[in-house]
Amino acid sequence: MTGARPGERGFTLIELVVVVGVIALLALAAAPALGTLTGANARESAGRLAGGMRFLFDTAALRHATCRMALDPAARAWWAECAPGGAAMLSANARSDEEDLARRFPDDKDEQIRQLLAKTTFGAFSNRLVERRELPGRAAFGKLRVEGAADAEGGVTYVYFFPGGQAQRAFVPIVDGSNVFTVVVEPFTGRAKVVPGAVEGRD
Repeated sequence: MTGARPGERGFTLIELVVVVGVIALLALAAAPALGTLTGANARESAGRLAGGMRFLFDTAALRHATCRMALDPAARAWWAECAPGGAAMLSANARSDEEDLARRFPDDKDEQIRQLLAKTTFGAFSNRLVERRELPGRAAFGKLRVEGAADAEGGVTYVYFFPGGQAQRAFVPIVDGSNVFTVVVEPFTGRAKVVPGAVEGRD
């Protein structure tokens, strides 16, 4: 018969649980770095954002509503908002005072968009495809460019989708380390596509 040698013992259940827990923590800590290395976080986030923008374009056209995608670089988050009911662009004869609109909406250079905002009240749009999401890992927004809007220097930037089947042209880069994927929104088709690399848009 062979017995246990003096001084030898096996692992206890508690010790095994501690070892497994340490391994799990190390794996969680390594996941963001791995995502940055492969660009998986940026690619996945750009794909989800593009899908959400296509959904908003269709929703605005079908519901005769005005919707917008909110992009918050500081919080590394995005979400959708829609105006209840239809909100149409005002005609030239119904324009409000331009200076007042410029003061109230300094981030929007396009006069028609200012007119629209003056008549529209936006609220959160509840749908799992466009619910509030935060960018995973170390992914972040690059420099946002939206047609008709001032260059974003901070705060929330909006991309609008109108009831007539139009959208603002937009270039939304998502950066993770050296990996960049840009969501490009076409104004007339509402097509939002993901392009590898940085895409410079001009108004």
